[in-house]
Amino acid sequence: MASAIHLVSVEFGDCDPAGIVFYPNFYRWFDAATHHLLAKLDLSLERLRRDYGVVGMPLLETGAKYHSASRFGDRLAFESSVLECGRKTIRIRHCVKRSEIVVVEGFELRVFVVPDAADAARQRALELPEAIRTALA
Repeated sequence: MASAIHLVSVEFGDCDPAGIVFYPNFYRWFDAATHHLLAKLDLSLERLRRDYGVVGMPLLETGAKYHSASRFGDRLAFESSVLECGRKTIRIRHCVKRSEIVVVEGFELRVFVVPDAADAARQRALELPEAIRTALA
């Protein structure tokens, strides 16, 4: 499946008082890495909005396993790849490395949502068109 690398430099403000990256920042970076991956595949949120009416990409499930601490000044490589593409969902794996050391492994399960035709106040998951499925493969 498709993959991309997104680089992040750990800033002082990303760390807790002990000087270690505050764990919620990894979820923020996972989100950014996902958007970079989709943009690389010509599936930017702008294009998804224009061509498919997508209004967002909410998370259904997330998780992370931390192997090693990251600190101010570290340069992290987020290797993100599409693990599976369901009828309405995509599962993205994130492997975060500092040099060749794996520091975090994470995942996201997402859907693309569009306005519900029957009720404009609601949204529904988009059944993934073949063009999107092909791009993700």
